[in-house]
Amino acid sequence: MDAAQELFAERGFEGVSLRDITGAAEANVAAVNYYFGSRENLIAALVERYAGPMNEKRMALLAEAERRHGEEAVPVEEVLEAFLTPMRDVIAKSEMSERLFCKFMGRLMGERGYRLPDSVQPAFQAMAGRFASALRRAVPGLSEPLALWRMQYSFGVMANALMHGETFQQIAAGRAGDPGMDRQFRQIIDFCAAGIRAASTP
Repeated sequence: MDAAQELFAERGFEGVSLRDITGAAEANVAAVNYYFGSRENLIAALVERYAGPMNEKRMALLAEAERRHGEEAVPVEEVLEAFLTPMRDVIAKSEMSERLFCKFMGRLMGERGYRLPDSVQPAFQAMAGRFASALRRAVPGLSEPLALWRMQYSFGVMANALMHGETFQQIAAGRAGDPGMDRQFRQIIDFCAAGIRAASTP
């Protein structure tokens, strides 16, 4: 799994074969088939490795914010912090380099239309419902479909920033500075909060 993770980060999901993975891991194809059944099941196992802990952390952070604010709505920025910063924490704790792990998580979230494994779908659905409800409390008049889509847009902003950070730095030619992970997440949250609050009609 570690070998697959590094190769997917560098080359993308479609650019890595099963033989590439087994070669890097010094294993044989039969071992992958024995433990996972297929390359797609190996990718599903990587999703499960991170999805469960991240969603648990998201729900815990939102519950903590709701307790802190009591009867009042949790501000949009704090809802987004609970939604997005668990990803930052996973990156910070990874044994891979920050650059490589950012690319891996970005690819995992946004490189292709990937169907979530059945084992993690209920947790994602529960999480989406809870966060959409919190956003609707924070932004009166926001419908459930709009709340869900604006969560998706926020997720997409983060995925793009993680996956294409190096390319953006090349395009910016040093003019964008190097904000670091914490500040970058803060800027993503500020940007997405403004979009979530935006009027839904002209």
